[in-house]
Formats: sequence, structure tokens, C-alpha cells
Amino acid sequence: MIRRSLAAKIGVSIVALILLVSVLQFFALDRLLKNAFNGQAASELLTQAQQYANMSAMGGTMMMQMLCNTADASLVMVNPRGKVVAASPSLRLTSPNTSDQSAMSAALHGGGRVVVGYSRLFRSTGILAAVPIQGQGGESGAVLIFRPEGAVQAAFRHVTWLLLVAGVGGVLVALGLVVILSRRIANPLQRMALAAKTMTGGDYSARVPVIGQDEVGTLGEAINELAVNLNRLDTSRKVFLSDVAHELRTPMTYIRGYSQVLNDGLANSEEDWHQYVQIIHDESTRLETLVNDLFVLAQADSHALAIDKQATDMGVVTSGVVDRMRHRAEEKGINLSCTLSPIPNVSADRARMEQVLVNLLDNAIRYTPAGGSVRVSVKQIGKWVELDVSDTGIGIPQNELPHIWERMYRVEKSRARVSGGSGLGLAIVKHIVEAHDGHVSAASEENQGTTITVQLPLDPPQS
Repeated sequence: MIRRSLAAKIGVSIVALILLVSVLQFFALDRLLKNAFNGQAASELLTQAQQYANMSAMGGTMMMQMLCNTADASLVMVNPRGKVVAASPSLRLTSPNTSDQSAMSAALHGGGRVVVGYSRLFRSTGILAAVPIQGQGGESGAVLIFRPEGAVQAAFRHVTWLLLVAGVGGVLVALGLVVILSRRIANPLQRMALAAKTMTGGDYSARVPVIGQDEVGTLGEAINELAVNLNRLDTSRKVFLSDVAHELRTPMTYIRGYSQVLNDGLANSEEDWHQYVQIIHDESTRLETLVNDLFVLAQADSHALAIDKQATDMGVVTSGVVDRMRHRAEEKGINLSCTLSPIPNVSADRARMEQVLVNLLDNAIRYTPAGGSVRVSVKQIGKWVELDVSDTGIGIPQNELPHIWERMYRVEKSRARVSGGSGLGLAIVKHIVEAHDGHVSAASEENQGTTITVQLPLDPPQS
């Protein structure tokens, strides 16, 4: 269950971290408080021992014995030679160990000493405090007071339980917050996973709620944008396939129909026969062009569009294509002109750039009425070679301008096939230019004309 649930993984991870930190914190605080309690107990015991020493100094041996009988701690008093002169009645004294002797020696030499650990003299583990007795007339000795470990631990144990209860309460509160937070983090991700599965099934209407501006919210926005783009792409694909089917069906229908007429000998005259043959030729050429264009776009989509870059004079390429297209322009009554400026060579595929120019001039001539003009210019602009193809044709509405690079897109939806192309030319131009690391843009006004601008980067100078 944990392996399949992100919320469970997040929760378990955070709980494990909280428990680890809590345990380490508990032991650290336990050690710190224990040291603090021992230090406080030692200080209090040393003060108490000093009070007994002062009282013994004033009252002598009788006062020493009385104090030993009434003290609330184990008490031993020794003379300057280390001999016990008074002790608590409950004690069964034995010979002192090293720590007892060091404390007693320090006190007899005028210094106080506190020792924590086992005392053989008092037969127990605890805190031993020793202070000197400065008696009148030069008499001296030492007071040894001992408090067993159990007395100190009793007070510390109460604090430990309070600390443990507080820690457990904190962990329980943290667990509740972990459950809430893990669900809050995991639920949007689960909805995103569901939306992704829905889109995998072909339904791109799925959306996820975007909550907040954090990484999860950003991911939600990205998924929603992906859904919109996939929906648009799916719609475009369906329209594209429908358009391609129509474009292929029409010339094939013409070819099949007129070839059937010729095959059945239904041509009424030689003139009709030649006319039908010409139609078959034109439609087969149109079909070949369409198939070639589709092949180029397929190569571009798979990043397999072959580009053989060589040093190319774009002025020579442009003038050559203009000369080839001039006859077609003259047949339609259009003035085709070309302006060339001195420019350096660019690294380009000559055949591909000819294809770009043919497509641009084909569109310009196709959509420019008789009596209009098409102008081609090539010049250097900074680090770019700029190629402009301008016409005085029907123009493109501003709202349609961003879509002209899309496949099978036609500005005039009702345009007949005779006057309109396949809608692939500008898409091919864009792919070829961008494969040369260049840019292509369009500017147009309705009934005024259109200008397509192609920019190709100049090669850096060779050192």
C-alpha cells in the first residue's frame, strides 16, 4: 500500500524524520537536564556542608555530634588527622576509597571539593561534598556530607516524565499535521495523474485545479497547457488528414475520370483528346508536388530534413529562380522585378533555398491580380542576409497572419482549388529557413499586398 501511495510515502518519511529528531532531542535534553540537576544538587550540597562547617567551628565537638544526629543527609566530621570525630548514626563507615580520600585531603588543606560517583566511605553512589572547618584557636578539620543518587534522581525522574509526555504530545500533533499536509500535496498530484491518463486515452478536455504558485501549482498549469496544446494538435491533425485526403482525392478523380474517357474512346475530337491529356498531366503534376511537399514535412517532423550547407551566393540563386518564374508572371500580366545588392556568401543548401524562393514567388504570383507587381530584393542587414518577396496582391487579414505558417491553412476558406495551392508551401518555407538557423516573417495589409522576409545568418569571418 505504501509503495503505491504517494501520500503514504510522504507521511512515512516525515514521521520517520520526526521520530528520529524527537528521540535524539529527548536523549540530548535528558543528558543536559541530568547534568544540570547534578550541578544544582552539588552546589546546594556544598553550601549545606559549609553551613555545617561554620556551625561546628563555633560549637566544637558537641555541636558536631548534634548536627550529625539531626542532618537530613549523611554527615561525617573528621579532625585534622582525618580521624572521624562525629558521624550520622545510621552510617556504617568503612575505609575511604580514592575519591573519598581526595575530597577529604582537599578539605583538610583548606579547599572545598565535590565528587560525583561511588563512595566507599558512605557505601553508596551519589554526590560527596567536603569543606574545611576553621575552628577557634587554630583547631580545624573537615565536614563530609553525602547525598545518594536516588535522592537526586527522584526529582529528575519527575522532570523526565514531563519531558516524555510533552514529546509524545508533540509527535502526535505532528502526525496529524503530516496526514493533512501529505494529503494536500498528494491529492493534486493524483488528480494530475488521472488527467494524464485521461489524455492518454485521447480525451484532451481534462483539466486540473491550480492551487497556489508553488512547484505543484506550476506543474498543474503546465499540464493544463499541455492539454490545450494536445487538443489543438489533435484538431489540427484531423483537419490536416482531412485536407490531405481531399487534396489527394481530387487530382486522382480527375486523372481517373479523363483517363477513362480516353480509354473508352469518348473524345469527340483531337482537340478534346489533347485537352484531356493536358488535364491528366496537370493533375498528375499537382499530385506529385503534393506528395513531395508532404514528404518534406514528414522529414522535418522527424528531424531528418537533409540540409547540405555550402558557400552559396544568394544573389545568383535568387536571380536564377526569378528568371524561371518570369514567364509565369508575364502570362498573368504581372511585373516581376529583382533587386540585388552586393552580399557575401552564406552557408546554405542551394536546392533548398531555391525551393523556398519558388514557393514564395508561386504564392506571390498566384494571389496577385493582373496588372500587379512582385518585387524580390536581396541585401545585407548587419550579420544577416535578408531576402524580401513583396507583392501587390489581395493581402492577408491581420487576424489570419499568425496562422499562414500552419499546414493546409488557407486564408480564403472558400477558395477554389484552381486559384489556391495546397496550403503547404509556407509551412515548408518555415521549416527550411529554420533548419538554416534563420528566421521568416510576414507583413500584410488587405488589398495592399504582402511581404515575406527571410533572414539567413552570415558565416563568421575565418581567422
